[in-house]
Amino acid sequence: MIALLAAGTFLSTLLSIAFILVCLMLIFMVVITPSNEGGMAAAFGGMGSESFFGSKAHSQINKFTVFLAVSFLALALAINFSNVGAKKAEAGGKTDTEEKMDKLPKPPAPGAPGQFPVPQPGK
Repeated sequence: MIALLAAGTFLSTLLSIAFILVCLMLIFMVVITPSNEGGMAAAFGGMGSESFFGSKAHSQINKFTVFLAVSFLALALAINFSNVGAKKAEAGGKTDTEEKMDKLPKPPAPGAPGQFPVPQPGK
């Protein structure tokens, strides 16, 4: 069981590192994506058709951005499921609420000694 927990934390750490790298690359790709309108340069007749990476780079940038977005979602789901599995393995299959309920004091059974006396009719 300890080996499973160690493997789970290693997997979770690896997925988290990959997730951070994908997040940074996705931010960079969104920032460098050229606009379709050309911005202020197109409004005044300036160099609206030129791009920093060339004229054909627009489609490649879009494809890579979509790949990063799909990777972002897949990694987010994988991290979520790996953490849920690790929490269940730690708790022995019990949820947090079940653990809290087990720690609460149990009420005495009805009719047990030490309870209030039952009222007798006619007294």
